[in-house]
Amino acid sequence: MKIFKSLAFFLYILAFVFFCEVTYADQNLDSPEEYIQFIGNRTLGVLDREDYTSIEKIDQISKIFTANLSVKRIAYFVLGPYRKNLSLVESERYINLVKRFISEVYAKRLLSYSHGIINVKNSKDRGKLGIIINSSITFADNPNPIRIDWWVIENNLGQLKVFDIRVSGVWMAQEQRSTFTAFLSKNNGSINKLMQRMEVQLE
Repeated sequence: MKIFKSLAFFLYILAFVFFCEVTYADQNLDSPEEYIQFIGNRTLGVLDREDYTSIEKIDQISKIFTANLSVKRIAYFVLGPYRKNLSLVESERYINLVKRFISEVYAKRLLSYSHGIINVKNSKDRGKLGIIINSSITFADNPNPIRIDWWVIENNLGQLKVFDIRVSGVWMAQEQRSTFTAFLSKNNGSINKLMQRMEVQLE
């Protein structure tokens, strides 16, 4: 059972978005839609730069995504009801594993994507729950646009963060939650066993 099977494309998209360390407020953008459009355009531009080595791109992705993603909120969410089994010591290890997975595995996969165009279409304000932003991304080697909906929220500093992403109708963090909880239900809710499994897949 691959713990991250359903998380693969989700993490690719996360890496895509968080490649640029930029906040809504920093750029004086007029709307969350412009925030997503700005990051998308800038990221695709960086991926197309031939003067950047693969190592440089991976290094930047690994460092920058943590500044723009609410890692803890997503990491805790995918544990479902088993979050209560997570001790303080395990929590630090678990969060670090999630960071490692994105930086060591999917940052590398991101390098194979380039020559793309992101098109932000519209959004729906859900009040305290955040905003759903609808978009599509088209790559040169695939004429069929990939529909992506972004569930963005604001943190206590007023910075936009992505909580979940819907790809082709499927909320990826919610799907990953089902995968994690299924594994935990078969392993007596052991967070330690889950982390051991994650570490094996990172080898």
